Amino acid sequence: MSIKIFDTLKPDSRSKLEKYWRGQGFRAIYKQFRKGTVPSVFLNKIKDPREVSKVFNIKGFQFGNWVSNEDRFNYLAAFGICLFDLQQVLQFKSNNLGLDKNLGVAFGARGKSRALAHYEPGTDVINMTRYKDANRYKVPTTKEARFVNSGGVGAFAHEYAHFLDFYFGKNIEPFSGVYSLSDGMSTNTKKKIYSKNKYPLRYLMEEIMEVAYFDKKGKPSSFFKRLSNTKMSNYYLARTEIFARLFEQYIAYKLREKKVSNSFLTQQKYEEIVYMTPSEFKRVKPLFDQLLIQMRMAF
Repeated sequence: MSIKIFDTLKPDSRSKLEKYWRGQGFRAIYKQFRKGTVPSVFLNKIKDPREVSKVFNIKGFQFGNWVSNEDRFNYLAAFGICLFDLQQVLQFKSNNLGLDKNLGVAFGARGKSRALAHYEPGTDVINMTRYKDANRYKVPTTKEARFVNSGGVGAFAHEYAHFLDFYFGKNIEPFSGVYSLSDGMSTNTKKKIYSKNKYPLRYLMEEIMEVAYFDKKGKPSSFFKRLSNTKMSNYYLARTEIFARLFEQYIAYKLREKKVSNSFLTQQKYEEIVYMTPSEFKRVKPLFDQLLIQMRMAF
């Protein structure tokens, strides 16, 4: 019989092993993701997965077999600051970004072919793909450069949008036949009619989609036309993907207002034409403000 053996003694805080896990001897690569000030009292909590889980109500973490101890330290630290910034925008009660411990996060552990990151609706787990190996590059490059510039970094806001979309759709405002708020991978442009009082989240999601698909005169928007002319139009026009990309833009916009930049949380991962222009985004931003007000009523 083969079983995994776990430690059963609490580590001695004076031991070399415990000091190693606290970050001594690791390169602090995570600092390269963020510009702006993070409270020092918070920085002391992000080096321990138990503390990060506790602060943000996360279900737990999973690390892949090829994610070294140094990688785990840096991913966890970068992720803790990522959640700190995300909370500054979303402002859920008691930092409840995990929505009562329903969200789990994996690093290089549940990869999909060609995916930089992905969200699993069935398990409520977001996987962030590990950085590329040196042999994937044509020219020599440092681990620090690969860690910061490859893999799933920058995609968390996008995947977290999927989590909100599906979690609120199936648990807060369930509706027969429509699993997520956005209606998932559907590319149907026809507006769904929901009661504003009974289904405020679904109602606002449809308002967001209406702005994405149509201009003020009710004609196909420039944004919709650009998506329709891409080689991957079915993917880019999927409702949940439109919502996730707009959510990315919203988070980046709100962080800029705070003079914060966090490339672990959000950076443009797709070609520019599949995002809204600043003038187009002005129409949708107030709807995101309203959507988050409604979400905060639940969390």
